[in-house]
Amino acid sequence: MKIEGMRLAELAAEFASEKKASNITILDLRKLDYVADFFVIASADNFAQVGAIANNIEDELRKVGAYPYHTELDNKSNWMLLDYSDVIVHVFEEGTRKFYSLERLWGDAKVIQFGEPVKAVEASSVQTSDPAKEKAKKKAKKAAKKLKTTARILKKRVTKGKKKDAGAGKGKTTKGNKKSSRK
Repeated sequence: MKIEGMRLAELAAEFASEKKASNITILDLRKLDYVADFFVIASADNFAQVGAIANNIEDELRKVGAYPYHTELDNKSNWMLLDYSDVIVHVFEEGTRKFYSLERLWGDAKVIQFGEPVKAVEASSVQTSDPAKEKAKKKAKKAAKKLKTTARILKKRVTKGKKKDAGAGKGKTTKGNKKSSRK
């Protein structure tokens, strides 16, 4: 019996949580047409825990008939990878996870936090009716607009400054820098 796709990713996340993995995330890559359908990403406090989590995932998935095609261990970066073809499991020490930031790298993927229902509603499709949230959104948009305006003004000033300085040095002298008139 071969377990594939989302079910395999869910099981891997579940087995990671058994060994106290934190911040467990599943990335759905199916619409991106990449290497795998899902990434399961989990964090650990130290390298010993990274190994315990990865070993538990591998052992428990073997019991249900799922064997990794490839496993990889990087002692230097505190990262273990289990490749199940459709699903790739990454177990990181927290600092290493922040450094590699796979969630940012695969930013177009749908993110499913472990523990959410599989058919999670996309956050963008949910309409909030909370006035405090709406007010905060408007405030953030206004701040972003101010920031863009400030950046545009600063860019103009820098550009004007470069134009003014472009003529400097053509026939002008400054203190301690006299031009010699050789003929």
